[in-house]
Amino acid sequence: MTAAETGTTGDTGSPHGPGMDRDGMTREHAAAGQAALMLVESLMLALVERGTIPAMELIEAVETVIDTKRRLAAEGHEPKVAGQAVAMLTTIANSLAAAGPARPR
Repeated sequence: MTAAETGTTGDTGSPHGPGMDRDGMTREHAAAGQAALMLVESLMLALVERGTIPAMELIEAVETVIDTKRRLAAEGHEPKVAGQAVAMLTTIANSLAAAGPARPR
């Protein structure tokens, strides 16, 4: 992929400054966010697989966060970022649903 295709300008990262993406986030922040999200998902799945917490309880917690992000977006708080977060959280909720029986309380 070329720099034009990725929206970057060589070694400086992006047109917005060294190491920054289009949203003004540094690569280090993006990497930390990705690592944190993957770690939390992994821990949630381990808890479900070991029978420590029913999948439904964790799904409900994720759905609460989804509802909060949607409400904040509707109020004008970073709607584009919130939409991306909702998509990621929905993937996690689906992963949890597939990992174990979602038993109601």
